[in-house]
Amino acid sequence: MKKVYLLCIALLFLVMGSLQAAPANATFYSERGVPFQLIFDGRPLTRGGASQVALDRLPPGYHLAEFIIPTGYGRSISYRTQVFLDSGQESSFVLLTRSGFPPALRKVAAVPIRGNYPPIGGYGTPYPGGNGPGGPTYPAPGPAYPSGPSYPNNSGYPNTYPSNSPNYYVMSPQDVSRLLQAVQRQSFDDNKLPILREALRESAVESEDLKRILSTLTFDRNRVELAKYAYPRVIDPQRFYQVYEAFDFQANVQELQRFVEGYNR
Repeated sequence: MKKVYLLCIALLFLVMGSLQAAPANATFYSERGVPFQLIFDGRPLTRGGASQVALDRLPPGYHLAEFIIPTGYGRSISYRTQVFLDSGQESSFVLLTRSGFPPALRKVAAVPIRGNYPPIGGYGTPYPGGNGPGGPTYPAPGPAYPSGPSYPNNSGYPNTYPSNSPNYYVMSPQDVSRLLQAVQRQSFDDNKLPILREALRESAVESEDLKRILSTLTFDRNRVELAKYAYPRVIDPQRFYQVYEAFDFQANVQELQRFVEGYNR
């Protein structure tokens, strides 16, 4: 009888632990802005084409992602793969569609989700190319897919990205704070910029942290220069709007917006 009681207690703790698992977020985007349709766990999440889709409140674990990629003349190809999402992490994936190679999905970053975890229960609205902000929430996914790696490197792609792609070490908020402390010892932007560029050369950064970095500079023209340099290294481009808050003049915001639009064409 005592063993049965202990077994029930153990099962209760196991169930409680699974219920308290933190949700996961995921962002999928194409390497050169190539539009795609995303079917996630059997559910279509985009209408028409999108070059980027952000999902939140997902159960951690394996999921099945299918990408419908147009190839011209009304034709398209379908690429299916498994992705693994870590509990409490926001994962970024890039869809590779290079000439002469089959499509491939590469995981490029995973950072802790900031703030309070929303409850697990559905997919967030795809953005952009989906229903737009404030749209409906999608129903909870079906069963997870328990086997196979999420992003194998068997497609023939090189293991390294070109210099303008986001395969970098992701700076944590603590890394950014240490960088800011080092920069604050400098009095002039001309001394700060080389340090910041060096720190970002082989690193990726979140939009919110990039805003903090830009705020250490005195002049907007230097903020624009550094923001353009850092944009290819931003792991959450769907939140890049936060960076505009670091600028004093709207004309500089508009210049950066034009740069972002041209980069994503």
